[in-house]
Amino acid sequence: MIPLPDETRKLVEKQSSQFYKVLKNSLKLNGENILIICDYGNKNNLLAPMMAHGYQHICQQKGLSTQVLVQDVKKGFMQMEDHITRALSTLNPGSLIIVATSNKIGRIGEIKSFRSFCKEQGHRFLSATGLGDVESVHFDLFLEAMNVNYRRMKKKGMAIKKLWDKAQEIRVRTEAGTDLAFNVAGMDAVANVGEYHEPGSGGNMPAGEVYIPPKGMTGVNGQVVIDGSIKTERGAVLVQEPLLIVIEQGKVVRMEGTHAEIMEQTFQKFEDRAKHPERIRLVSELGIGINPAAVLIGSTILDEKALGTAHIAFGSNYWFGGEIKTIFHGDMVFKSPTFYIDGKKMEL
Repeated sequence: MIPLPDETRKLVEKQSSQFYKVLKNSLKLNGENILIICDYGNKNNLLAPMMAHGYQHICQQKGLSTQVLVQDVKKGFMQMEDHITRALSTLNPGSLIIVATSNKIGRIGEIKSFRSFCKEQGHRFLSATGLGDVESVHFDLFLEAMNVNYRRMKKKGMAIKKLWDKAQEIRVRTEAGTDLAFNVAGMDAVANVGEYHEPGSGGNMPAGEVYIPPKGMTGVNGQVVIDGSIKTERGAVLVQEPLLIVIEQGKVVRMEGTHAEIMEQTFQKFEDRAKHPERIRLVSELGIGINPAAVLIGSTILDEKALGTAHIAFGSNYWFGGEIKTIFHGDMVFKSPTFYIDGKKMEL
């Protein structure tokens, strides 16, 4: 049993039907084995075990074959615990995996990522990581963002993907001062619309973004004013004052604002650990939020999905078609973007 206070457990169980809607829409259950992986959270934040219990409770009510495994909170460079590694190694191919963690799930052995493991084994998965950035009181906000009109969101997401796939350059501007140009010639966008029906597929829940890697490592120039949230070494936080980031040839060259110091510390911390430290400050992603129920709360998985926002990321992007492989991936969210596709304004 996932350890939760009785009052919290009852609160989650009252909302269990919402979790079943997600399972039906996103995974199209077909009698597969279901493995749920979470961590214990901490005293001030039980969101990860709460989300996991929501899935567990409805699966049990529906008589689905379900196993739940819990571990301590992990950072990205740490290994997942042995009992979870063993369970994954014996899981039948084509199973379903649900992940809800306060930070990361941890590494499987020395070289395999969770995503690549699932692809190899044909497992489908739902993943909610970084839940430790916000307090448990935001549980309802996550449920709202998970229970949207997926058909409508998919229509919007696929329309944007179609435009971005054909683009040579995407430019994004804001009244706050963002003016950033991405060379995306030949690159494919990813529409994360909460549909994980094919073997080996999976992604975030809540869903709701379209994103694309730049071409190569030097194809981004300009400046971005971050006025939503930033991802630091300590987790995601809402910005109190806009952060200006100047980018030349794909790399951060200057930062200004109250949050510049913590971002510098974040970059340096990962550079000190990275095999290729020069990749940490490279721009790796341009994204747009399309989830009408998501709101900015200081949790990347929710913030980057919010309709009316855009985000850029620094660090790794190899798993969605880019050339950058490193230990860091940090998303930075900004508000009220206007996009231009090869010079023409994109109408949403």
